[in-house]
Amino acid sequence: MLMITAEIWPGGDKSRKHVIGEMRIANESDLANVSSYSVTTSQAADPGSGAGGWQSSLVIHGHRRSDGVWALVRAILDGALPNAARDERSIGEGKSDV
Repeated sequence: MLMITAEIWPGGDKSRKHVIGEMRIANESDLANVSSYSVTTSQAADPGSGAGGWQSSLVIHGHRRSDGVWALVRAILDGALPNAARDERSIGEGKSDV
């Protein structure tokens, strides 16, 4: 299982960290070169930013493991994000060349 956790560290202080999102990814194909994954993705509500909480479950089929973890994460986000979070304005905001 692959577990991805997003945390906020207020002011960079690890002792004040809190989880704002999680992604649980399970390979359902016995680690085949082209695999399927069952996924649960969640986001905690954040009154400070106005972001709402949500949870999504889906299955990703046909991921080539050689494409790597970030290609898998992108495919998951393409299927898991609520529609408003997928529109072009939201996706383009906050991009960085770093």
